[in-house]
Amino acid sequence: MELQQLRYFVAVAETEHVARAAERLHISQSPLSRQIRQLEDHLGLQLFERIKQRVRLTPAGRDFLEQARALLSQAERIEERARQVGKGEACSLSIGYCEGIIHNGRLPAALRHFRATHPRVNLKLAAMRSGEQIDALERSLIDIAFVYNLPKPSESLTSRLLTSEPFVLAIADDHPLAAKPEIAPSDLDGMPWIALPKALNPAARERFLAACAASGFTPDIQFEVAQVSTTLGLVSARLGAAVMQSSMQRMSPPGVVFKRIDWLPLAVDIHLLWRARAQTAGVRHFMRALEETGETAARQALSA
Repeated sequence: MELQQLRYFVAVAETEHVARAAERLHISQSPLSRQIRQLEDHLGLQLFERIKQRVRLTPAGRDFLEQARALLSQAERIEERARQVGKGEACSLSIGYCEGIIHNGRLPAALRHFRATHPRVNLKLAAMRSGEQIDALERSLIDIAFVYNLPKPSESLTSRLLTSEPFVLAIADDHPLAAKPEIAPSDLDGMPWIALPKALNPAARERFLAACAASGFTPDIQFEVAQVSTTLGLVSARLGAAVMQSSMQRMSPPGVVFKRIDWLPLAVDIHLLWRARAQTAGVRHFMRALEETGETAARQALSA
């Protein structure tokens, strides 16, 4: 049984006339009659009673008409859904992200724009470490990743640098260095420090220490904290200094001031990562939203 046969059957049932149904369907009467007979033979049912030039549904035909209409309606919904998915208008999009992409505003801005232009897309967000995102991306558990650390070169994954921010120094607002116009590396030598746990990202710790050594000072790491909000709380309590991405200045936490340290050879790089051979329409639309909101942010920064 084919959907086209059901469409023919519904047309004949509604017009109660083969010739009129054929005219509605833009086909000749003979093949239409043949399709109806084949449908009846396939079902083993008599769907119509032939009365002179007209046809009437049998009781079995009336029951079958109700089911046929429901099935055709469902088929139309399936077709429309498939078209929407193909256009990226109705699908699921899973995004993994690191904390930094939230702080600098790029992901929230893109999500706001994407939600406004593609409201039917089912968005799923998951905060993950870079390694976890890469694994999830390779296993098709997420569609897009925002990571600090890139994986080894691979033909299956494509990436591009999305943002790069210098570090700033966070210190208590009553710290002696808070009023100083410029901070020199020697000002920080031996100061108590708050840093990410070494066990969480040993490579990041080594890069941080190497950058400090290259600048001419050695931090005295006394506290290890994974959450930025907790780090800022400890800074405001004057338990130590910390470095973080420059966009954190927009948060303006109480009791904390930020000082430029452009001489520190270290930056917060965030990379966009996706599967090269499985770029769906939803992924393409979201990446366009990233580009458009990024251009807006750049124009605002130039005019500020």
